Amino acid sequence: MTDVNIAVALLGDAQDDAFDTAVIVSADSDLVGPVNASRHRFPDKRVIAAFPPGRASKHLRAVATAAFPIWRRALIDSLFPDLVVKADGHVVSRPESWR
Repeated sequence: MTDVNIAVALLGDAQDDAFDTAVIVSADSDLVGPVNASRHRFPDKRVIAAFPPGRASKHLRAVATAAFPIWRRALIDSLFPDLVVKADGHVVSRPESWR
């Protein structure tokens, strides 16, 4: 159902003119249809595929405006610290599964 939700959101947001460039983080070739449809129906919109580490889709790359891999190191470098102190002093901890 995630593919369907992404497709509906992509086409709806394109129709509502809610973006100039959309980035889809996926290598799922099931998204070829929605990406292709949005690019043809809204040719001024860009749809970029960002492939998770170790994954890619030549079919999605072919219909997207552009595509790039997300390197594992970039994900590691983007993690929140173990503890974050909010302005009000409340401490939020990063879940163990995110470490």
